Amino acid sequence: MKPKNDSNLKQNPILFIIYLFLVVLPGSHFAQEPAKNKEQANVPKTPEESNGSLEKQNIEKQNASSETGIKVTGRRDSDRGQMDDIEGTNIYSGKKSEVIRLDKTNANLALNNTRQIYAKVPGITIWENDGSGIQPGIGARGLSPNRNWEFNTRMNGYDIASDVFGYPEAYFNPPPEALEKIEVVRGAASLQYGSQFGGMVNYVTKKADPTKPFRIELKNTGGSYNTMNSYSSVSGTVGNFSYFAYYHNRSGDGWRDNANYKTQSGHFNIAYQATEKLKIALEMTKSYYESQQPGGLTDMQFWENPRQSRRTRNWFSAPWNIPALTVDYNQSNTARFQMKIFGLYGERNSVGLTSAATAEDAINRTTLNFANRQVDRDWYRNYGMEARQIFDYSLLDKTHTLSFGIRYFNANTDRMRNPNGTNGTNFDLKEQSFPECFDGTTKCRTVDLKFSTLNYAAFAENLFRITDKLSVTPGLRYEWVKTTGSGRINEKLPSSSNIFGGEVPPKEYQRKQMLYGIGAQFQLTKATNFYANYSQAFRPVTFAEIYAANTTLNEVDPNLRDQKGYNADGGYRGKFGQWLQFDVGVFQLRYNNRVGLLPGTLPGQTNTNFVTNVGDSLHRGVEAYIEIDPLLAFTDSAPYGSISFFTSSANVNARYIRWEQSTSIYTNPTSDLTTIRNNFRVGNQVENAPSQIHRYGLTYHFKNTFSITYLISYSGMTYGDAANSTVPTANGQIGIIPSYTVRDVSFKWNFFESFALNGGINNLANEKYFTRRAGGYPGPGILPGEGIFYYLGLSAVF
Repeated sequence: MKPKNDSNLKQNPILFIIYLFLVVLPGSHFAQEPAKNKEQANVPKTPEESNGSLEKQNIEKQNASSETGIKVTGRRDSDRGQMDDIEGTNIYSGKKSEVIRLDKTNANLALNNTRQIYAKVPGITIWENDGSGIQPGIGARGLSPNRNWEFNTRMNGYDIASDVFGYPEAYFNPPPEALEKIEVVRGAASLQYGSQFGGMVNYVTKKADPTKPFRIELKNTGGSYNTMNSYSSVSGTVGNFSYFAYYHNRSGDGWRDNANYKTQSGHFNIAYQATEKLKIALEMTKSYYESQQPGGLTDMQFWENPRQSRRTRNWFSAPWNIPALTVDYNQSNTARFQMKIFGLYGERNSVGLTSAATAEDAINRTTLNFANRQVDRDWYRNYGMEARQIFDYSLLDKTHTLSFGIRYFNANTDRMRNPNGTNGTNFDLKEQSFPECFDGTTKCRTVDLKFSTLNYAAFAENLFRITDKLSVTPGLRYEWVKTTGSGRINEKLPSSSNIFGGEVPPKEYQRKQMLYGIGAQFQLTKATNFYANYSQAFRPVTFAEIYAANTTLNEVDPNLRDQKGYNADGGYRGKFGQWLQFDVGVFQLRYNNRVGLLPGTLPGQTNTNFVTNVGDSLHRGVEAYIEIDPLLAFTDSAPYGSISFFTSSANVNARYIRWEQSTSIYTNPTSDLTTIRNNFRVGNQVENAPSQIHRYGLTYHFKNTFSITYLISYSGMTYGDAANSTVPTANGQIGIIPSYTVRDVSFKWNFFESFALNGGINNLANEKYFTRRAGGYPGPGILPGEGIFYYLGLSAVF
C-alpha cells in the first residue's frame, strides 16, 4: 500500500514516521516475528497475561527467578520503557507514560543534565539556565517549565514540591545517581495523583540489595570550572530488615561569572518485612545548597559575552527535609493496600538585587558601600497522607481490576520580604533595618504573609477487560481545596483608593471539583498496542496570583477563577523484536482561565494593571519516539556490538483561542480601540512553547562493556511573552527566544569487574543560546545556557 501523495509525507518527517509505523511495518515480515522472551524484550503485556490481573502478576514474580529465556548478545537493555498496565496499587493501562532507567543511560547524571536524561521523552521543554543542575525545570506540550510547576512532582510516590496547590514549584530534585528510574505519566495522571495539567513526574530511588548484607557504591566525577561531584551509597538485607542510604555533594565555579555553588543531600530508607504480607518502610531525605545567581543580561550583553555577570551579590538557597512512612499490605494474590504518610519542612531563601539588567550594582560614592540587598524568604511546613487499595474481581467471565484511594494534605507557608538586607557580597539573610510602620509596631516588612492549603481528595479507576485484547478504564477524582491568606503587603495608611492600607484582611477560597476521565487500550499484537485517554484537569489559583508581592489585595480581580481544562491523547506503541521500539501519538490540551495581567482598573482603583483571568489556550501536536537497532533486525547475535538510532520529536501548536478585554468589562466600553487591539492575543503563540522540539541520538554498544552516545538537541524559536513581541526590550525581559541546536557526547566503560569509567562533553560545539527570558528572580533578563563542558568520572561497586 502506498500513500496517494508521498511527496507530502517526505516533506513532513512526523507524518512520514506515522505512515511508516501504522501502515508499512505492521504488514512487513519483521512485524510477524514475535519477541522470543518477554522479560528480555520488556514488551507490554496483554490484559490476560501477568499484568492482566494481580493474581497472575504475583505468580509471575514468584517464577521470575527460574526463567532463563534467550539472551541477545552485544546489546544492553533499553534505557527507556513504559509503565506496565498495573504497577503496585495503580492502573496505567491506556495512559501515555515513559520510564527512564538511569542505570542504563549514558547521560551526564553527575551534573543532572536534563536534556540528556529526558532525551527520549518527546515534547519535553527544558529551562537550561542553571548549569549546576540543582534546580532543573521541565514542561511538556507547551506548558511552562518553571521548576516543574505544571507537573505533580514526587519521589517514591509522595509529594516533594513546596505546595502542590498554593505554590507548586519543586526546589528539590534528588541526585540522578541515587535514582533507579524516573516515571513520567502525561495528563492522564490527573485522576490518580492530582490535577496538574502536565501530569506526574516520580523520582524512584534505588532499593536495598536483597542478595547481600552490605553493598557499597562509590562515584566521583570531575569537570570543567572546578566541578567536583561525589556520590556514595550503602545498602543490604539482614534478616527481615533491608536498608539503603546515600550521601551526595557537588560544588563548582560555574560556567558564567559569579555562578559558584555547593550542594549536598542525604537519604536513608529502612524497611521491615513484618510478615509475608506486611512491609513497613521509613525514609528521610535532607538537602541543602547555596547557589550564587549571576543574574540576567540584556540582548546586547548576551551577544557580546554570555558568560559575563552584572550581579556579584545575588544568592539562593533551599534547605529541604522530607520524612515519609510507607505501609504495604498484600492482602491476597488479588488485593493490595498501600498507605504513605509524608511531610515537608523546607525553606526558599534569596538575597540580592532584582533590578533590571540595565541597572548597575555600584558602590555609593558617599557611603562607599553597596546598596542594601533584598531578602526574600519562605518557610514550608506540609504533611499529608495517601491510602490506595487495588483488587481483582470477576464479572461476565472476565477478571477486572478496581483501584481507589483517598488523600489528605495540609500545607502552611510563611512568606516575607525586606528590602533592607545587608550590603555585603556573601550569602547572608540578615535584615539590617525595617521600614517604618504606620500602626506603630516594629519590624514590619514590605511583605509579611501567611498562607495555608487544606485538601481532601478521593479517586477511583476501574480497568474493565472487554475482550482479551480490548480494555477500558474510566475514572473520577473529587477534590476539596481550601486556601487562606492573611498578613501585610507594602505597609501604608488606608486611603480612598486603598481602603485597607497595607493590611491584608484574612481571605479564604474554597472549591469543590469533580474530575472525570476515560482511557482505552487495544492490544494489536503481543508486543504493540493502541492507547487513548481523555482526562480533565484543573489548577487552583496560586498564592502568588492572589497576593502579588508588589500589589495589594484589591488589585486582584475579586472574581478570579481557577484554571480548568483537559488532556486528550492517543497513539501506537510497542516493540518489534529487539530491533525496534516506538511510541507515536497525538495530543490535545485545553487550558482555560489562564491567569495574568491585563490593563484596566477595577472600580475604586487608580492602578493601570490588575491580576485576572486573561483567556484560554489550546495545545495540539504530535509526539514521536522511535529507536532502531538495524543489526538486530537481522540477527540475534552482535559479536562486534550494535548501533541504535533514536529520534524523540514533537510538533506543538500552542495558541491562545480566547482573550479577555478588561477595558470592556470594568471601564468605559468606548475606551481607546488601539489599547484593546494591542492587548488582543487570540491566535498568538503561547509564550515559552516552541513549536518544534527534536532530539536525535546514536549509540554504539559493545556487549555490557562499552557504550557511547552522540546526542543532538534542537528547540525551535519561541516567544518570551503572550504578546509575541519580536523587538526585544532594553532590559532583555521580553523578546524572541531564538532556536538553537546543542550537541553532546557521553560514554560509559566497564573496564574491570566492579569498576567503570564514564565521561563526555556537553555542548560539544559551544553553541551560544538561551532558553529563558526572566521577568524576575533569578534574573531579570536573559539567562544563558551553559557552554562547552568536559567531565570524567570513576565508579566502583563492592
